[in-house]
Amino acid sequence: MPSNRLNILTGSSTDELGSSERLNAESLPDELQPRLNIREELAGEWDTELLFLSEEEFDEAIIGVSERIGDEPVVAYDTTKIVEILSRSMTVDEAYEYFEYNILGAYLGEKTPVYITRCV
Repeated sequence: MPSNRLNILTGSSTDELGSSERLNAESLPDELQPRLNIREELAGEWDTELLFLSEEEFDEAIIGVSERIGDEPVVAYDTTKIVEILSRSMTVDEAYEYFEYNILGAYLGEKTPVYITRCV
């Protein structure tokens, strides 16, 4: 079960990819190339430290960076996608409960990520 720990990312490093992952990515045609590590992409675009959920499985739920006047930029996650990811190892009801208590309920200061519920 995922924890509710968060990580701060300040720089980028391609050394985080294993050699087999690099080989697999390099063999794909350009249009099928995976995005760079989203954490690296965002860290490269923003002049501030960003706080991410510690489990990299949640990276696929990142939808961008939220900005608001007077506030620090923060990572924005798709709520539905997080619940979907959690539902891979628990029921949907358990996933919602886990999300609400352990992720949404974790406040770590101004850099705490935001969670967006998209309109359908």
